[in-house]
Amino acid sequence: MVVPRAKALAGMAWRPVMARLRPRIEQIATDRMQPELDRLHADIAVLREDLGRATQDLDGHVKWLYDEQRRLAPHLAALETRVAAFERPGAVARPEGRLEYAPDEAEEVRAEHARIRARLAAISKYEERLARLEADLAATREVAG
Repeated sequence: MVVPRAKALAGMAWRPVMARLRPRIEQIATDRMQPELDRLHADIAVLREDLGRATQDLDGHVKWLYDEQRRLAPHLAALETRVAAFERPGAVARPEGRLEYAPDEAEEVRAEHARIRARLAAISKYEERLARLEADLAATREVAG
């Protein structure tokens, strides 16, 4: 019975001392952490600048790829029609007076078709990369915000 009462008296005596010491302890802790916090803020600012430049660069690339895709889409559609006409006679109407494609013309169509598919695959890869970077940017903004 005496021990709990002694603890209570000690706690009562300690509260005013702690109330005066707490602000000083917190000030010392803040002073010691401030240089590290300043360094971290500077590092974050540099990372944000780098991310902004990378985003601008990627935006330019994506705009270029979008323009390329818009430019190539009609060509691809025309080539797919020509390939369909070559692969399945009668599926697509051919111009009058022409019954078959010449072998070298068919190879030219196939080669152009392959080039366009390669370009569209590259566009798709850039779009995926941009999506990942946008997700990283959003995650970074959530952490920093």
